[in-house]
Amino acid sequence: MEYRLIRKNRKSVSIKIDPADLSVVVSAPLWLSKREIDAIVRNHARWIERQTAIVQARRRAEEAVTPEDIARWKARAKAELPPKIAHYAAIMGVKPTGFRVTSAKKRFGSCSGKNSLSFSYRLMAYPEEAIDYVVVHELAHIKQHNHSRAFYEVVASVFPDYEKRERLLRQPLPVVIADD
Repeated sequence: MEYRLIRKNRKSVSIKIDPADLSVVVSAPLWLSKREIDAIVRNHARWIERQTAIVQARRRAEEAVTPEDIARWKARAKAELPPKIAHYAAIMGVKPTGFRVTSAKKRFGSCSGKNSLSFSYRLMAYPEEAIDYVVVHELAHIKQHNHSRAFYEVVASVFPDYEKRERLLRQPLPVVIADD
């Protein structure tokens, strides 16, 4: 299997699929031999195939999104997220300092160090359970600015099934857009 090798001062090997050209990119420690790296890549061949298929599906889904879809998702995010934020913030006893909708491709949401929340309009293409999870996830960062066990305990206090909700977000962007 062909791959692009990047040597770095690191402790472990990482394998990623470049979404631009679907090439396999391997980052490896400086001290690891090429033979050992080849063996690792061979041992992960099935995983690489699955990840390549996922990246392809995501790319096709992104290409199917129209400007009208984007406008609809942005409008929905601006209308629907503030009440959700207020609802869950009251339950969790937190107060975000701000809210905005972004065009982020790799993150559905974020919480700044000053407790301002940002959400990608792409989140609105996912099921309601996933949207609510992201809102709670970002609000939990107001209490825990990390992904520690304590952070996930805060999330689980609202959604004991948070792992199921989180899995919904790993699916490619849904191609079928429901009309409002």
